[in-house]
Amino acid sequence: MPHKNHIFAMIFQTNFQSTTFLLNSMKKFLLSLVTVCVCVITCHADEVYGTTPETAKPFPANMWFLQKLDGVPSEVYFTYTHTGDTPGLWGSAPSDPSNPNLGKQIYVYLCNGGQEAFQITEGSDSYVLFPNKEYLVKITPKVAGIFCMGGAMALKPDWEGKYKYYPIDVTANPGAFRTVSPGETKWFKYKANYPAQLTANNFLTGPIMDFTSIEAIHIECPGGTNIGSGLIPPYLKAGENVIGFTLPSTATADASFSIGLNAMGALSCNNNLLRGSSLEVGKKASYPDAYYTVDRFFNVPEDGTYTIINHGAKGTILNVGSIKMTDPSNEYKYECDWSNIKYATVGNEDAKIVVENLKAGEKIVIQSDAFGVIGEGMTNQPYLLVEKGGQSGISDITADNNTLVANVSAGKLKVSSTLLAQGAEVAVYDMLARKVASSASPVGAETLEIDLDVNAGVYIVVIYGKGNSESAKIVVK
Repeated sequence: MPHKNHIFAMIFQTNFQSTTFLLNSMKKFLLSLVTVCVCVITCHADEVYGTTPETAKPFPANMWFLQKLDGVPSEVYFTYTHTGDTPGLWGSAPSDPSNPNLGKQIYVYLCNGGQEAFQITEGSDSYVLFPNKEYLVKITPKVAGIFCMGGAMALKPDWEGKYKYYPIDVTANPGAFRTVSPGETKWFKYKANYPAQLTANNFLTGPIMDFTSIEAIHIECPGGTNIGSGLIPPYLKAGENVIGFTLPSTATADASFSIGLNAMGALSCNNNLLRGSSLEVGKKASYPDAYYTVDRFFNVPEDGTYTIINHGAKGTILNVGSIKMTDPSNEYKYECDWSNIKYATVGNEDAKIVVENLKAGEKIVIQSDAFGVIGEGMTNQPYLLVEKGGQSGISDITADNNTLVANVSAGKLKVSSTLLAQGAEVAVYDMLARKVASSASPVGAETLEIDLDVNAGVYIVVIYGKGNSESAKIVVK
């Protein structure tokens, strides 16, 4: 067994724009690093890392070394926060795909659910981290030897907007005009307070139709990518999104535009839901096949029982609440009331909720919160449907064999589910589909407890397992 004290050098990429690490071109750079990064430490690996996401420990302040000794676990976990003012590169030289004995060893997650952070080169062990955001890091020391990493290295400021991992933050002023040149893709970060369709408009000509691609990447969990164009822009979930606008090389001039949200495209409770059209009995109302939350309302035409159906991607949540009119003189003045929310989850069958004793003229709000896409083309688009009649009472058809049980008390959420044993993410959402808490279960777990510091109200708990999801409603008092 080798001696516990070792001397090693840290290796980083110097040409971030290239798709491979050209080690020969790095010789001078590496030699200059040796005097800075070579160090001697004693390896006490079991004292500095966690063995599950829940037990992850902060990454050591300087460097970390791990030799593949007997007893070292196959996976170790850390948390890491990049403290720089701009995005920084962190990780190690990429794995060699030509070497069957050397696989990918570093996984950096945006959250405890397996959604990876941006990689500077797809499939590599080098990641670009946003400032002041805590990441979960999993390292798999598959090959005998030592692992060595230092702090994140700041990316060049003039890269801002040129790469999806270094977007221009426009949240504070999305209405300012931006410019994209022919053949260029420019990237922006935008935090949406509610789900909506993106807009890219010129104040004189309206929507910029020349964009061949507008890509929206949701960088909060659960993530997802929606792709649109100038003709039909993509949809955004509430939270942080990275958006790329591509102008073709055949364009004859720069495109000058401002970024915004189309409130009517979402019609969420944060917008004026009632200015849209009511769902009609027996008529399918399609909605975007996207990682997206859509709200619709139903104006009850006559007393009776009705069945609400959501045909969407597996794991999509169907919520039904009521609408309270707040001003007798204003037909558009209302509040969405989720105090008696009814919910179901799309499994192998459509989600269905049966509501009885509805009265003519009563209004209900119907929300579909999609965490995936059907992905089968135009022949199978998601839709909402209201049918007259149904069985007595309320029937929630959830994802097959839903085992999720959720209880909240004294600021703690305790969940149990068979999906936890696979190692799953547990996320909590408010009724605007904003994530308010999340955690991950270690493999083999039967229950998981999460700190839940939120205001009183109704929330949805979702467990994202391997190829399946489960949901449940909780009420925080």
